[in-house]
Amino acid sequence: MSARPVVIVLGLIALTAAVDLGTKLLASMHLADAAEPLVPFLSLSLAFNRGVSFSMFSADTDTGVTILLIVQALATAFVTWFALRAPDPGERTGYGLIAGGALGNLIDRAADGAVTDFLDLHPMAWRLFTFNVADIFISAGVGLLVIDALLKSRGPAVRPETAVHERRSG
Repeated sequence: MSARPVVIVLGLIALTAAVDLGTKLLASMHLADAAEPLVPFLSLSLAFNRGVSFSMFSADTDTGVTILLIVQALATAFVTWFALRAPDPGERTGYGLIAGGALGNLIDRAADGAVTDFLDLHPMAWRLFTFNVADIFISAGVGLLVIDALLKSRGPAVRPETAVHERRSG
């Protein structure tokens, strides 16, 4: 891979992590204990997740936090490696968004042992979960990879001028 895609991927990862960390800082500075409604199904509500997705594997000890940080760092490095080796822009972008979101959560957890969440999803009064901008980037990256894979599975598109040329020569 040439230097340009590497710079773009690393820039995307850095930008994604910076946006995530900036929103977490703003949430920490401006959100009180009460939820602030945004729209009928989403509120701003400050929470600190000591575990991984949906607070599973909560780490309440220094050893637990260290283990989570090591696992998170390895996963972030692994996804970054995929982003740098991806053959096309769609894959690079998908993996880059995932790596940037993971990096934002890693840096946030390293600061105090927890990830800052502040977007509280509650459609029709069902409280589902609280998440952050990193989670949005990670989900968008996964979605982009799925779309990219589906488009590739359809095979190469046949351009009309190619189809006409093949009919005449065959």
